[in-house]
Amino acid sequence: MNALSLSLIAFSFCTLCFAEPGVSTNLSGRSPAMASATPEDAFHKNFRTQVYEAYQPLKSLASQLKTGTYNQYENPTGIYFQAGDTIIVNVATDIGEESPRLLIMDFGPDGKGKKDYPLKTGENKITAEVPGLGYISYYSDHYKTAPKLKITIQGGKANGYFDPVKHSNREWKKLLAEAVSPILDIKGRKIQLAFPVQALKEQCPDNGLELIGLYDRIVALEHNFMGLGKYKRTPKNRMFARVIWKGYMYADSIGAAFNNNTMRKVANVDNIKANSWGIAHELGHVNQVRPGFKWVCTTETTNNLYSLWISYNFAKGKINQEARKAKDWDGNKLIGGGINCYLHAALIAGEQWLCQRGPDRQANYEFDGDHGSKLLPLWQLHQYFNIAAMGNRDFYGDILERIRTSNDKGLSDGDHQLNFMKYACDVSKKNLTPFFKAVGMLKPIDKRLIDYRKAQLTITQEQCDAIEAYAKRYPLPASPVIYYISSGTTDFYKKRLAVKGLFNQGITEQGRTRTINHDIWKNAVAFETYAGEELTHIAVWGTNSEDKSSTLVQYPEGSTRIEAVSWDGKRTLVTGTRPTQSKRAPAATASL
Repeated sequence: MNALSLSLIAFSFCTLCFAEPGVSTNLSGRSPAMASATPEDAFHKNFRTQVYEAYQPLKSLASQLKTGTYNQYENPTGIYFQAGDTIIVNVATDIGEESPRLLIMDFGPDGKGKKDYPLKTGENKITAEVPGLGYISYYSDHYKTAPKLKITIQGGKANGYFDPVKHSNREWKKLLAEAVSPILDIKGRKIQLAFPVQALKEQCPDNGLELIGLYDRIVALEHNFMGLGKYKRTPKNRMFARVIWKGYMYADSIGAAFNNNTMRKVANVDNIKANSWGIAHELGHVNQVRPGFKWVCTTETTNNLYSLWISYNFAKGKINQEARKAKDWDGNKLIGGGINCYLHAALIAGEQWLCQRGPDRQANYEFDGDHGSKLLPLWQLHQYFNIAAMGNRDFYGDILERIRTSNDKGLSDGDHQLNFMKYACDVSKKNLTPFFKAVGMLKPIDKRLIDYRKAQLTITQEQCDAIEAYAKRYPLPASPVIYYISSGTTDFYKKRLAVKGLFNQGITEQGRTRTINHDIWKNAVAFETYAGEELTHIAVWGTNSEDKSSTLVQYPEGSTRIEAVSWDGKRTLVTGTRPTQSKRAPAATASL
């Protein structure tokens, strides 16, 4: 993405912080340039001597979880150094065969990178080569039993860090007011943040506890989705997110990265509550289980399952992605139009799952389909099994554990897609192949697809047949129309509610559309439009209704009927005639 320019305020602030990068400090921790500064009080002096713990080596953790890299900046010291500072690090604990290091990292806008220095038991004299915050980098294969290290640091300036276990919002405000670094470390229970002090003053001046609490909850929900608690894999290591000064938002080998210009989105409590998508999305990239749940053309798909899960929990069951206006198959911009577009692409047009047209990609989608269209059927399985409680509520956690414990050496992208469908049947104990066929996933393909990489995706008819034969050992799910579930209809599935309505009533005609009143027509998960025997349009419950009081149904010229679809696949005639019926209008097919 194009680099975003810094605001004048942020630039001026950070330039001031790095005004004298080459000044050395004495052992009191104050450089000549800081001689007039207020001496460190008891609160800041507490950061000079701390006890630091060992963490699991990052490569080992990533290998076990089959994820991206977690936090390489564990154990913040709360000490800020300038280049040239003389630092005395006294390690009071016998480190034995362990290899801790002092790491100095510059997260500022003119970042000079990082340097690390080996530590031994006793006194270590170091000259800082770069400015930045200090961390005790302590990763060990024996992290569960490795000794805790008591370390005292002289030199630099005590900046402090925020820890919700030790600190209150009173300390939060003190840290922001008295910061000597442009960056503040925030050490949560499950994630660590390195965000700009100035942005925190502007976006979260009073409530650091709630800010880091929201981030900890996001990570906890992602871990829950992954099944880490169930399988006793929840890591001691934290995730990591930091500010960047170029680009927008992304995930990399360091963690999640958010531009300073996005701090209003990622450091503002109210805004996070309203829309946590970007945060969950980037952390979701780190937590993608690979390669078994991150094959070609799914890089920007499977991570968004985390975003949807967190959005669902934060918004009390409402999904703004389902509520947003988006183009349907015919280009009409409607609330719920994106779901309708996916359903048309899959069920009517019969397009391949990874090569489907969608609201955000209505051209050039043949080799990397719309991200939303790819995401929806995966999310619908979670809605059905977990939210609607129609089976194994650990559905994805169990699938991801299968992937974590499987040997995926030498497997192709097509193999990963096939394995996912097989695992889905196994963990649900249901024959899900009709669903996978309907959404275009269990379908032959032989294409070179384009994601962040190019890769051949090949699935043969023989392989599809083999999956179908394998899945026959399991019964079909209770609902044959899982692909119609949405956040507004999960209760219809959970409570197994039958459609109720009166033929030809509660319908408002307007040109090529019909609006169906939910006071008259209840519990329909979707409405289908037909021309004779041909299904031509699908409208999920609540299409184009902000309050979900009605559903807008497309009814173009030549249409002959609308059917209301129940959770169990039963159709009830709303208006029009079926091909086998007489032209005489039937009596009410269901009563209120």
